Amino acid sequence: KNIMKNFFFGQIKLMSKKNKINNFSVRWVIALKEEAKTIINHYELRPFNENPLFPIFKNADETHWLVISGIGRHNAAAATSYLYSTSNVMQNTAWINIGIAGCGQGKYGDLCLVDKISNNCGQSRYPTTKPRTHLPKMNLFTSDVPINDYSSQELIDMEGIAFYDIVSKFTSNELICLIKVISDGPENNIKSLNRDKIIDLLKSNINNIEEIVSYYEKLSQLDFLNNQKPYLFTQITSNWHFTVTQKYKLENLLRRIKVFLCDKNVLEIIKDCKKGNSVLNILDLKIKQSEVDWSNS
Repeated sequence: KNIMKNFFFGQIKLMSKKNKINNFSVRWVIALKEEAKTIINHYELRPFNENPLFPIFKNADETHWLVISGIGRHNAAAATSYLYSTSNVMQNTAWINIGIAGCGQGKYGDLCLVDKISNNCGQSRYPTTKPRTHLPKMNLFTSDVPINDYSSQELIDMEGIAFYDIVSKFTSNELICLIKVISDGPENNIKSLNRDKIIDLLKSNINNIEEIVSYYEKLSQLDFLNNQKPYLFTQITSNWHFTVTQKYKLENLLRRIKVFLCDKNVLEIIKDCKKGNSVLNILDLKIKQSEVDWSNS
C-alpha cells in the first residue's frame, strides 16, 4: 500500500540523518578487470588495497565495495571471503556477481538475471531475482573448464556457484544477485572476445545494471530498517522497566504506532505512566483507536 511504502522510505531517510551512517550496503565480486571497469567508473570506486591477487575498490561513502577475483570457482570463493573479511559487511549487505557468460539460446549483448545455478556434480542453487523486470531470467551452469558446446545450457560461466555458496553463508537469498551479459555462443566465437569488447558489453548495459542495483540498494535499506530498534525504544526502556517479553512487545508497538504518531506525541501520551506494562497498554489502545482508510491507497 502507498501509505506503508511512503512510511518505510520516510523512515529510511530519517534514520540516515539520525544515525549519520549509510544504511545500505553492496558488495561486488567480478572475475575480470575488464568486466569491472564499467562498474568501477559508474559507481566512482577507488583502489582500497594493493593486493595483487584480489584488488579491492570502494566508493567514498563505503556503500559499494568491489573485488576482482580472477577466473574460476576457487578464485571466486577466496576473493568473496577476502572481501567479506576486509570490508565493513553488515547483515543487510547485498552481494552482486556480474560478468560475461556463454549462452546457447540468448542474443549477444543481452543482460540476464540468474534464477538457477547448477554444476557438473548435479548440484543446484536457486537465487531469488528481482520480481518485476523486462530482463530475461536464465539458468546458469558453472563449469571448471571452458565450454565451447553451448547446445545443452542457457548460460555458462566458471564462478557463479562458488560465489553463491560462499555468500549464502553471510546473507539471505533475497540479497544475492547474479547478472550475466551474453558474450559468446553458437554465432559468436569466444576467441573473438577481447578487452574492448568485454568493456563495451558491460557499458552498453549500464542503465539496466543500475536499475537492478537500485532495487538491491533499496532492499538492503529496508532490511536495515527492519533490523533496527525504533528510535524511541532506548529512550523509553531507560525510563520504565520492562521484562524481556515486554521489550519485544514494546518494539512491535513502536513500529506500528509510527504510522499514526510522531515521536513527540508518543512520549506525550505515556508521560504519566508509572510502570512499563501501563506504557504497553496505552500504546496498544492508541493503535486500536487509530483507523487507517486504505480505500484510497
